[in-house]
Amino acid sequence: MNRQSGFSSIGMVMMLLVLGGVLLHGLDQHLRAQTPLLLTERDAIRAFNAALSAQAWGTTINWQPTGEWQCQTMQTEGWRACLKAGQKGDVLLAAQGISDSQPITLWRWGKQGATVTFSANGWIDSCPLSEAILCQLP
Repeated sequence: MNRQSGFSSIGMVMMLLVLGGVLLHGLDQHLRAQTPLLLTERDAIRAFNAALSAQAWGTTINWQPTGEWQCQTMQTEGWRACLKAGQKGDVLLAAQGISDSQPITLWRWGKQGATVTFSANGWIDSCPLSEAILCQLP
């Protein structure tokens, strides 16, 4: 009669459990390191979507353009839209989604006539004015 002790099988199971634990620990560390990046990305997407919504809302406001920035805020949604008249009947709309993070400002050209009409080309993500000081919103 041949007696087997079974220690090699138990040893193999223990080694697999230790290896699995080490792999799970490494995965946990990797996921914990990626969480702040994910949260930053999520906040940026929210700010961008809020700015797009603010811009859409800003195009519906009955503006009376002047040479200075004039702003309107929708506090319930956290949106702000500002408009400034430029040269030759051009107007510039700046829209922001107000949030805890750095706000994203989207810009859009329009024309001043009996009413203000905006370009169908969409938004610009950087201020199109020649000097940075002209782009500062109140």
